[in-house]
Amino acid sequence: MIRKNISLHEEDMKKIAKIVEQQEGNLSAAIREIIDFVDFMLRKFGSLEEARKVERRAKGVCLPHGLLNWFLRYTEACLPDESAVESIEEIREIDTISDLIEVVDMGFPVELNITPEAERDPGEVEIHLTGEKMYAEFVAKVIACFLGESRGMKVEDLSRHGASITLRMRRVGVGSRDRESDYRTVRKSLLKYFGARHVMMQEILDKPRFWNDMINATADWGDVQRYKYPRLYR
Repeated sequence: MIRKNISLHEEDMKKIAKIVEQQEGNLSAAIREIIDFVDFMLRKFGSLEEARKVERRAKGVCLPHGLLNWFLRYTEACLPDESAVESIEEIREIDTISDLIEVVDMGFPVELNITPEAERDPGEVEIHLTGEKMYAEFVAKVIACFLGESRGMKVEDLSRHGASITLRMRRVGVGSRDRESDYRTVRKSLLKYFGARHVMMQEILDKPRFWNDMINATADWGDVQRYKYPRLYR
């Protein structure tokens, strides 16, 4: 057995108080339990930071890739509600523009490069995203909605390539007192670049029976079902 002297601050003791209590006040036994736990986490996740990412994702919903791809496809070109974006923990913790990289911690295999970096209130920002097209598109949309709502920035330009997206945003209404007009400008830019189906889908959701009847009356829906649900027509 190796004996070493260690120094702990009062805050450290508070953090491990429950473990010490479970070990009936035996601090050495508590430290050994903590070491075993950290060893397990490192072997399972590789680092404490990766373990923290998993913990954050566990607060949401884990979906199989097939179901996630279905979700992204059917919400493509639709904007999320502002409250939905604000509910994302990684979004709420963003303080500087460079913190946007935390959005990727939601679990999407997307890489971000941001210009400028570490600015709290920039007039312009350029974000380059690389990765699978649907995932990069979704992350870009979430970031654009966040910057539009929290920083009053509109989408200046959006370049889509095979495996990358470049998003350019610029602050509107500098010195302006007409917040409603500024908001409309921001919202219009989000709809233009990310919301091609947004208004249409909102209308369908508000009147599902009407639009179901309309589509069934004007389209050969049976052929569509035969293609989408082949097991029904075996």
